[in-house]
Amino acid sequence: MFLLNNIAALFLTPYMLQFISKEEYGLYILCVDFLAWMGFLDLGINKVIETKAAHLMVKEDFEGLNKTLNSALTVQILVSIIIIPLYFLLVYFGIGTIRIEQFELVIAFFALSAAVTNIKNLFSSTIVASRKIHLDNRIQVYINLLQYILILVLVPFTNLFGLTAINLVIVILILLRSGWRIQKLFPDFRWNLRNFDVTTIRGIFKDGLFFSLSSLATLFLMKIDSFVIGKEFNLETVAAYYVSIKLFMLTLKIGEMIINNFRPHVSRMYVTGDYESIRLFYEKMMVTIFCIGSIALFVVSNINEYFLEIWVGKSFFLNTNFNVFFGYFILFSLLTLPARIIIVSSLYKIHQLSILRFSEGAFRILIILLFIHLKQIEILPITSVLALYIFGIIAFHILLRGYFKKHGLENFKGFVIQITALMIFPFLVYFFKLSELWSLLLIPVMGTIFWRHFKRYKAEFLTLANVLLKK
Repeated sequence: MFLLNNIAALFLTPYMLQFISKEEYGLYILCVDFLAWMGFLDLGINKVIETKAAHLMVKEDFEGLNKTLNSALTVQILVSIIIIPLYFLLVYFGIGTIRIEQFELVIAFFALSAAVTNIKNLFSSTIVASRKIHLDNRIQVYINLLQYILILVLVPFTNLFGLTAINLVIVILILLRSGWRIQKLFPDFRWNLRNFDVTTIRGIFKDGLFFSLSSLATLFLMKIDSFVIGKEFNLETVAAYYVSIKLFMLTLKIGEMIINNFRPHVSRMYVTGDYESIRLFYEKMMVTIFCIGSIALFVVSNINEYFLEIWVGKSFFLNTNFNVFFGYFILFSLLTLPARIIIVSSLYKIHQLSILRFSEGAFRILIILLFIHLKQIEILPITSVLALYIFGIIAFHILLRGYFKKHGLENFKGFVIQITALMIFPFLVYFFKLSELWSLLLIPVMGTIFWRHFKRYKAEFLTLANVLLKK
C-alpha cells in the first residue's frame, strides 16, 4: 500500500499541476493536512478501541463489545456533526489572501470529508482489532486504483473542484466498505442510542487522554507547517513545501518500516528478561542509524533540487538551508525510534513518553511563534530539529539510562555527544553559508565512524543478529 501510494504520487503530482495552479494545489494540500487535525477530536477513542475491542473479542464478550462500539460510535457521530462547521471556519479564516474561485465550496467538500473520515476511522480501528485488516487492505488497493483513474480522467475537465469531489467520493466509499466489513465480522452489531453507556465511554476517554496528547504532538510536529505557511506566506509556498519534502518523507517512511520490524523482537527480549540483548540492540541500532542515515540523507539533500527540477520544475525548490535542516529533522526522527521501541515494548513510563511528545510539539509551536515574523521558511525545520534534540534525543537518553540502570546495565553515553557534535553542521550552513563543507565532510566522517565502530564491535553486531534471528 505504501509503495503503491508513493509511486502514484510521483506520477500524479506533475500530472495534476498541468491542470490546476500552484495556488490551487497549495489549497488542496492545506485541506488534506487539516483532515489530520480533525482526527484529534476523537480524543483517542479510535486508538483505545483497537486494544479494548481486541480484548473483548478474545474473551468472546460480544455484549460488552456491542456496548463499547455503540458508545464510541455515538460519540463519533456527535463529533462529526461538530467537525463540519469547525473545519470550514478553521480553514476559511486560517489562510491569507486567496484568489481561487469557489474556494468556499472546496473547503465545504473537505469539511464533509473530515466528518465522514472521523466515523470511518472508528470502523477501521475495529477491523484492526479483529485481525482481519489484511482482507481490508486488498479492497483498499482497488479503491485507491479507482481514485487514481478518476484523477487521470476527470481532473483535466473539472480542475480543483473535481479533485475535491473525487476525494469526498473516495472517503464515502471507504466508509461504506468499512461499514460492510463490520457487519460481516459482527452480524449482531447495530447502532442504537439505548446501548450507549456512560461508564464505558468514560473509561475510553480516560485511556484515550494520553493517545490524544501524542496525536496532538504529531500534529504540532508534522502537520502544522502547511497551516503556518498558508497563513504567513502563501498557498504557492504550501505547494512548494509539500513537494520539496517528498523525498525526505519517503526516506523517513522506509526507515521507520525497517526499524519498526524489530519491535516484536524487543518485546520478546523483554518478556524473557534478556535485557542485555535489548541494550545491545539499542547501541548497535543507534550507531547504524547515525552513520547510514546520515549518508542517506546527505544524498537526498544534495539530489533534491535536481529531482524537483525534473519532477515538477525548479520553481518548487525552496532553498538550500531548508533542505539541509529538513534532512537533519528526518535523521533525528530516525534516531529516536530505537528508544521508542524499547520504551513502548517494555511499557516503561509510557505516560511520560506521551507527555514528552506533547512537550516537544508545544516547544516547537512556541519557537515558531517567536521567530516566524522573520519570514524565513527554514525556521520550520530548525524548530523541528531543536525540539527533537531536547525532547527526543536528550530526554530519551535520560529515560533509557533509568531503564537500563533498573536492570543493572550501563547505557552507552557517547550518542548524545556525537549527535550534539553533528548538530554543528546545519548551523554552520545556516550562519556561515558553508553548504560545501557539509557536502564534503559528512560522508567520510559518518563512514569512518561506522566502519571503525563495526570493526571494533563486530562480534557484538553478530551476536545481536544471532539473537534477533533466534527470536
